[in-house]
Order: sequence, then C-alpha cells, then structure tokens
Amino acid sequence: MSLANALKYRLDGKTRGSRGVGAGMKENYLLLENIKALLWPSDLSHTCPNTPVARRYWGNYDIDTDYYTTFPDTGITVEVWLSVQESVCNQDGFERPCITVNGTVPGPPIIADWGDDLLIHVTNNLPSAGTTIHWHGVRQLETVQYDGVPGVTQYPIRPKETLTYRYKVAQYGTSWYYSHISLQYSESLFGPLIFKGPATANYNEDLGTIFLQDWSHAPMYSAWTDKEKFGITHPLDNILVNGINIFDCTLVRDYENCKGDGTEFERVFRPKYLIRLINVATDSLFKFSIDSHTLKVIANDFVPIKPYDTESIVINTAQRYDLLVEANAPPGDYWLRALWVGVCPRVANVHPEDSTGIILYDAGNTSESTSVSTVEAPTTCLDEPLESLIPHMNFEVSNVAGTTIEELRVQFTHDALLTWTISSSSLKLD
Repeated sequence: MSLANALKYRLDGKTRGSRGVGAGMKENYLLLENIKALLWPSDLSHTCPNTPVARRYWGNYDIDTDYYTTFPDTGITVEVWLSVQESVCNQDGFERPCITVNGTVPGPPIIADWGDDLLIHVTNNLPSAGTTIHWHGVRQLETVQYDGVPGVTQYPIRPKETLTYRYKVAQYGTSWYYSHISLQYSESLFGPLIFKGPATANYNEDLGTIFLQDWSHAPMYSAWTDKEKFGITHPLDNILVNGINIFDCTLVRDYENCKGDGTEFERVFRPKYLIRLINVATDSLFKFSIDSHTLKVIANDFVPIKPYDTESIVINTAQRYDLLVEANAPPGDYWLRALWVGVCPRVANVHPEDSTGIILYDAGNTSESTSVSTVEAPTTCLDEPLESLIPHMNFEVSNVAGTTIEELRVQFTHDALLTWTISSSSLKLD
C-alpha cells in the first residue's frame, strides 16, 4: 500500500482500523496531517483537504454540512484508557491532595476526528468513592447510556471497577470531560476533548486547549460543607492557567506544604494559532485577553459561528470558545490574562490579580513581560452578548411538534446557597 493510500483512512474511511491515545499520539497525528497536506492534491484530489488555507473543508464534507443530520463515518476507533486516582497536586507551588485522571492536571487530551468512534475505558482507582465521566456537550446520539451522569444515565463506577464508554464523534469543536459526581471535578478530575473538523476561518496551527480554573489549597469538600451548613463563601486561593501558576509562600503560614516552586503558563507564538479556551472553574467568570492582540472568535461550544474580532472574551463556567490569534504585534513578550470577574455575587478569590500567562515571540527570551492591558473589568456578571454569537448555519426551528412547559425556579436555603427546582421539585442523589 502506498503512503498516500495509507493516509486515506483519515479522510473517508476507506481503510478500516483503530488507533490508541498514548504518549506521542498528538505528535504523530500532526505528522500525519503535515504529510497529508504535502501529498495533496495530486494523489488525493477526489476530496477537499483541511489545510491552513482551506479550513472550511473536511474531505467530502465542509462547514456547510448539516451536522445534526449528516456526519462522516471514518471507520476509525480511537481507544483511550483513563485512570481516576488520588494524587498529590502541586499546581502553583502549594502541595495538596487531589483527584486526577492518569495522574496529571489537566488529564490527557482525547483527540478524535469528526466521524470517528470513541472507545474509552475508565477505571476507578479511588479507594472508597464512586465516579463517572461526563463528556460535556456531546450529543450522544443513540448512546445516551454513556453520557456519564450518575443517577440519570448510569450508576457510579465502583472502586476497582472499569466502565467502557462508546460513542460516535458526530460533532466537531472543543469540549472537556470530567467527573459528574459531587465536587470531584473541582479536585482536578477533568481533561480536554478535541474533535477535529472544519472551521469558519483559516489558521496555521492548532495550539490545543487552554483551561482557566480557580483553585483552592484546601479540599473543596470541606469548603462546600461550610457553605452548605453556614452559608460561608470559601475564598479560593489562586487562578490556574492550563493547570499551573505561581503562589507567594510568604502569604501563608503553611510552610510545610507551600514549596514555592510554581511555574507560569508560557507559549511561543507563530502565526496563526487556534486556541481552544475552556473555563473549568468552580465559581468564577473570566475575561480572557492577550495584550496587544486581537481575538477572532470562530466557535462557541460545539457551534461554529460567524467570525468576529474582539479585544477580549467573557467565558463562564463550562463554556468553550475557539479563538484565532495572529502573532502580528511588534516582537516581544505579552501577558495572557484571565481577568477574574469580581462583580459576580457570592464569589471570592484571594489572589485574582495573579491570573496571567506569558506569550513569547522568542523562545530564548527570559525577561519578564512589560506589556500593558487596555481591557477593562466587567461591570456586570454576564456572558458574551448574544448578538455577537451568530451561528454559521441557519436552522428552521419554528415547526415544533409539541412542547412541554416546566417551571424553573431557585430556592435560597440561606444567603450563599441555592437549590434549583423544576416544577417545585429538586433532585438530590444519594
């Protein structure tokens, strides 16, 4: 079989097979993509490649394909093994117990193509607690039993047991997987989902995901207990950018656990990057920006949108935005900022000003950035304006066969805690 024919399986499923996610998988995938682009169009001219100058195309499909009714079937199975386990986390120079996937924060990326099948084995290695994994925003067409919500679609996975999730990648874009039990995701049980497909604007390279996260040095379970009993809002201790940051140990008395060896998020920029931004905070809204750079927004959650330019983007918990950033500023280093929105009620963070990373134009530069932000802090606790988020595709939604009306309400148990109800009923699982 020629190299070109061997690569066709990534485009139209003519070669059936499977591939696993492990060490080096992402690098091998990128190598395949580069080889594929070099071969085009002489050997694979019967379909349209997804290249830096033609991101709207995806083999026999494109950005105008109705992804609700039509999606590829590549014949490829991406197989993944995940271990949910207790760990010791040192994300910002302060050690504390946590729960991780495969021992890392964030957990390993799950990368698949539009039309692939996912086979994900989740083993619960926690000593005494159940767990599940939910795949945020995934449609789960005809596979709702693998949605990962305890008490709704499955029982929790018991300690030392394994559950295999199976579903089709019928969407494309950015999301994340995480535990849907209690506060396990706040203890770092989460990771990125990247479903590759067409896009509404061109870019050179996929940078991958950047997670924005608030972080507590005390276990979140104890913080929740105080809030549930007494209405006390527990101030979180730091902001993490892609799971890391720095923390000043002189600010705390716990010298034994504060190691002072945190690191700041850094990336070297080359034009033009796709950034997959995800907010995995427990209780925080962020306003994301990069000094002296414009963000082009091309997708919100799993929905491709009409691109628009902005200086910053407001992102709420569990939301995802696909952004394009071009390295067209004067050569230098620039602050990446996850501005914590303090105007939101009943939230608190001890060091919101430390929510930064560094964008480098020169990997060898070790000096600290002196760039200045022109982004102003929000005065309201609101998402991006709806008028900015225009879907690329128009769907007719007026022809609805039937509707069900439920009354959604909020009941305050005390000043800092509320319970959501549907038709005066709430669901509390034991």
